Amino acid sequence: MRMQTSWFFGLCLALSVAQEDTETITFQYRLKERQQERYQATVELNGNLPIPGAAGMAGSLKLNMTVLMKVDKVESEKGLTVQAGLEAFDAEFNGQPFPVGLDMAKNVIPDSTATVHPAGKISGIKGGGGLMGFQLPGFDPRNLVTMLVPTEFPEKPLKVGDKWEFARTFGEGDNALRMPIKATFAGFEDVDGKKMLKVTQDFNLPIEAYQDAFYQPTTDKDSAARVTRGTIKGTMTLWYHPEDGLLYKGVLSTSMDQTTEPIKKDGSEVKDYERESSQLTMSATIVRKEPKATNVGSAS
Repeated sequence: MRMQTSWFFGLCLALSVAQEDTETITFQYRLKERQQERYQATVELNGNLPIPGAAGMAGSLKLNMTVLMKVDKVESEKGLTVQAGLEAFDAEFNGQPFPVGLDMAKNVIPDSTATVHPAGKISGIKGGGGLMGFQLPGFDPRNLVTMLVPTEFPEKPLKVGDKWEFARTFGEGDNALRMPIKATFAGFEDVDGKKMLKVTQDFNLPIEAYQDAFYQPTTDKDSAARVTRGTIKGTMTLWYHPEDGLLYKGVLSTSMDQTTEPIKKDGSEVKDYERESSQLTMSATIVRKEPKATNVGSAS
C-alpha cells in the first residue's frame, strides 16, 4: 500500500510539473490609474566611476534608493503614463558615507515620465538631463522608468522556454545607447510564497563612439579627434506578477570595458601611452516594498 501511495503522489507531481511547463500566458502590464508602488533598489558600481567632477576615478560606489512609481493615467490604446522618482537616497564611496542629500541626488537621477504600452514598449520619455554622464542597461540615471519596466514582451502567448528579442534605448541624444536584448520565459517560481513569472535577459553589444578635440561626443567621424571602442554585456533575472504585470524583484549584473585613443590623421601608429582604458562593473537588485497595512479603527 505504501508503494502504491508513493507512486500515486509521484504521478500527481509529475503531471503538475508537466501542466505548468505547457501553460501559456499572454503577458501585459495591467496597472491601475493612480496606483503607487515603491521599490528598494541597491546599485553597486566598481571600476572607473562616472562621478560628476571626478569622472574616471577608480573606486566603488554604492547607491541605496527608494524609488516611487506612480501611474498617472491609463488609456486602452496608448497604455500607461508612468512617473518614477527618488523618494529616499544614500550613498557610499569606497565604503565610506558619501555626502549626497536627496535634493542633490535628484540632480543626478532626476524624476522621469514615460508611456508604457501594455506589452512593455516604452515611449515618450520626459525627464531632466541628469549630471551622471553614463547609462548601463538596467540602470539609466536619466530614466528610472526603464528600471521598473525592464522587459518588452511579445504580443502573443508564451510558454516556458520561449525566447524573443527586443531593444531598449538608454540615455539620450548623441550618447543614447540602443541595446538589443535576448529574453527567455524561464517559467514560474515561488518568491516569498507567491507564484511569479520568471524572465531571464542577456545582452552583449560592441560599442564605438567618437569625440571631438574638446572630448565632446560627435557623430562626424571625419572630424573626430578620438574614438572609444569596447563592449557592454550583462544578464538580468526578473520576477513578475503574472496577473497585473507588476515587477516584484530584479537582479542584474553588467560590465563595460572600453579603450579611448586618438585618431591619427597622418596614419601614424597610436602609442600605448596614448590609450586610455577603463572598466566598470555594476550589480543591482530591486525589490518591491509591500504596502503598509492600513488600520481602520471602528467607531464606538
